[in-house]
Amino acid sequence: YLHPRDVIHWMADTTSKNGTLILNIPGKPDGTIDSKEIAVLDGITDWMQVNSEAIYSTRPWKVFGEGPNMVSGSFQTDSLSKLGPQDIRFTRNKANTVIYAIVLGWPANVFVVQSLGTGSATDPGRIAHVQMLGTEENLHWKQTTAGLRISLPKQYRPKRDYAAVLKIWLA
Repeated sequence: YLHPRDVIHWMADTTSKNGTLILNIPGKPDGTIDSKEIAVLDGITDWMQVNSEAIYSTRPWKVFGEGPNMVSGSFQTDSLSKLGPQDIRFTRNKANTVIYAIVLGWPANVFVVQSLGTGSATDPGRIAHVQMLGTEENLHWKQTTAGLRISLPKQYRPKRDYAAVLKIWLA
């Protein structure tokens, strides 16, 4: 069984590349599923209740991601264990006014998204606002040539910290 974290990371990576993830949950002859499968689905459901807008009805952004574990093409199961909070995957809304940065792990209190810097080759444009899905707390952030520097809320910790999602509005 894959851990729910691994399914979320695989889904974020696949979505960022304009792909679709198909999850197979085999049923018993009577149609029920076992407790381990239920636990996987519960973990995915908890995360999706907060972060689904970064997945549903999104499009790929200019680059699919950044970080030390960039795998182009189809994602390989053995790559899952290498992913962490330095790995980020991007999606965007249809109108291209919002970018979602899906951080594949729970990042440190302060981190930088290099692809969103004013000096980045991705040329993201000026950022107007940044929010972390799941919390109403204001984030401290600053866009520089080196990247988008973000300070996370110190007290906030989600129920499922498989991946943090930043919703970034473009000006």
